[in-house]
Amino acid sequence: MVAFSSCQEALQPVEVGIIPQPNSIELQSGAFEIDGNTVIYTDSSNDGQSLSLELTNFFSNQFDLKLATSNEAQPNGIQLKKTNSVGKSGSYKLNINSKGVIIEGSTYQGIFYGVQTLMQLLTPSSKIKKPVLQFVSIEDAPEFGWRGMMLDVSRHFMSKDSVKKVIDILAMHKMNKFHWHLVDGIGWRIEIDKYPELTKKGAWRKVKKNKKPWEDYESTYKNNGAEIYGGFYAKDDIREIVAYAASKYIDVIPEIEMPGHSDAATQCYPELLCKDAKGGGVYCAGNGRSYEFLENILAEVTELFPYEYIHIGGDEVGKSNWLGCSLCQNRMKEEGLKDGDELQSYFVKRMEKFIYSKNRKLMGWDEILEGGLPERAAVMSWRGVQGGIEASNAGHDVVMSPGSPCYFDHSQGKSEFEPPSWGGYNNLLKVYDFNPIPEEIKPEMTKHILGGQANLWTEQIPSLKHAQYMMLPRLSALAEALWTEPSQKDKKLFIEKIDEHFDRLTELGYNYATSALSPDYNTEYNAETESFSLELTNELNLHEIRYTIDGTMPDMSSALYTDPIVYSTPIDLYAQTFRNGVKVGFPLIKQFSTQFSAKCEIDYKYPYNETYSGGGDRALFDSKFAIARGDDPNWQGIKKTDFDVSINLGDVTTLSNISLNFFQHIAATSVMLPTRVSIKVSEDGEKYAEVYNETLETIESRDPIIKLIETKFTERKVGWIKIEATNRGKLPEWHIRKGDAWVFVDEVSIK
Repeated sequence: MVAFSSCQEALQPVEVGIIPQPNSIELQSGAFEIDGNTVIYTDSSNDGQSLSLELTNFFSNQFDLKLATSNEAQPNGIQLKKTNSVGKSGSYKLNINSKGVIIEGSTYQGIFYGVQTLMQLLTPSSKIKKPVLQFVSIEDAPEFGWRGMMLDVSRHFMSKDSVKKVIDILAMHKMNKFHWHLVDGIGWRIEIDKYPELTKKGAWRKVKKNKKPWEDYESTYKNNGAEIYGGFYAKDDIREIVAYAASKYIDVIPEIEMPGHSDAATQCYPELLCKDAKGGGVYCAGNGRSYEFLENILAEVTELFPYEYIHIGGDEVGKSNWLGCSLCQNRMKEEGLKDGDELQSYFVKRMEKFIYSKNRKLMGWDEILEGGLPERAAVMSWRGVQGGIEASNAGHDVVMSPGSPCYFDHSQGKSEFEPPSWGGYNNLLKVYDFNPIPEEIKPEMTKHILGGQANLWTEQIPSLKHAQYMMLPRLSALAEALWTEPSQKDKKLFIEKIDEHFDRLTELGYNYATSALSPDYNTEYNAETESFSLELTNELNLHEIRYTIDGTMPDMSSALYTDPIVYSTPIDLYAQTFRNGVKVGFPLIKQFSTQFSAKCEIDYKYPYNETYSGGGDRALFDSKFAIARGDDPNWQGIKKTDFDVSINLGDVTTLSNISLNFFQHIAATSVMLPTRVSIKVSEDGEKYAEVYNETLETIESRDPIIKLIETKFTERKVGWIKIEATNRGKLPEWHIRKGDAWVFVDEVSIK
């Protein structure tokens, strides 16, 4: 059915943005409506038939569309056509005109991407009531050939079906590489026939007190529970997943960690460790059996994964055992190696030769540069971009994957209500701004930048639902960063599109983050008026923010934020973003004090650590609240000694409430809650009254914790405040780290 209209309102479907943004779009007058008589035409090849079936399934909720074989466009049809045109790998053309929809490409991969574009033009159905498409001509191709994501299944295992769902998310965003982190630490997730102990024991482990032995985890694995610490993929599982990814035109890159991060293997086969090794997980580089073991494994791995690259890890290798090992020392002497870096280089070069003999290429994290890079090796740069710059300028292929902004295990929002994350802060628009080609790369060497990828490590991510949350919508931003030509990128347009994309993700049933819509704040002090000004916004600067200052949660009847909130007495702020009348993101809940004037002075009995200064002496009352991340610069850190301060307010004021925050994150830091907190107040700085004194319970949870200490007391005049928090000194025996404990503190609030 062809519909023509001079009424612009009839062309609303084009307002639904395509992610990633195509490189050329030309809108034309007229519209085509898909109905039950529309026919999908393609050739008789397996790829062509698979693509037509994907479209048929897409329309199945509305129409039972017919399939036909034809190489020519037909009236009222959707034509999938393979041509002999030459373009970038993955290029396609999509035309919607009076005959219908024509998607053509020189490869079926390109046609697949055109199909993804068509499906986005027709979703979300909450916005598109009828499948009406404006006449349009799109010519599109990816900017980079490597557009990927790494999924770590070694820390938390994911079922076969969950991995497929991750691949589905990659496919809808036109990503084409799935880096599968199968081995790390004490998790071994791939079946190896020659070494059955690896999956008999190395894939199962105890992780918490009172957990049952590995044999009893099978029921949890089969039930696909929320937290699966044990499990592995049989070879048939891997073949199935590789084939499934291939049907989405996604290459799978396996990672088998070496020579470090291999505790599972060395626990199962301790003879592969250096003699008298202190700590496991690093293969003995002087022992020939280590190379034989890994070559046998890689021989089986290359049979399962047809793509050209095999990733060997190579990061964070502890070399101290090598330096004290007679076999390693003999190896260094025989090969003329001067240090541990060159021994690692020897190890990697030896593995590269074997991988090359299997018609594959070696890729590793940027540490494989240390000591010298194998001639044919490719580098994945994660410690910033410097390793990628060095490798590409030396003529090696590189995938850029710097921790900032490509680590999706990092937090994407500042709220204390965000689910557990690891490391730093990579928000949505920071990912959107990612450019895999730094200026320091020589122009003639930019060809060696294959592209980029995100990395999703799962120390803090126990389930598919959590993984989806960390992926989306950041993967949408990365997709556009890697697909779209820089000249065609438009951040303002992307923000509009991502807001529509939320509805698309909702319809697909994905669990995604709306952290970019959570309220954020900024405060300024006006010395002339002795008042504060509080600004509210969110990352995308979208939708309504409503707030209260009376300690109640806002709703649609609460005050609408339009201008900065001016206050001269303490306020309890509650703010929430509303999208179409529905709460989105997390609420902002903060108590903003006013009694800390410029006269206020603080005296530390024990100095804070300069690396964790929080911003200096006034950090504890600067109206900047640290969030649940150890790297938040607003935390003030004290190592081993107590937090013991005296605050001179400068003026005597009437108070009835004092509060402050402490931090703990056992899984990622040596920061623990204090064992006791005492708060005293005085009018004259001489005679003090204790208003709080509590012993804090030890919390063994590995998750990040912000502990609010608050005391309410009868109103009294206060000019001085003393706060003492007892540091436990040494980390307890059960802690995953050893050594001195830290106390992290921030933001004393008074009213």
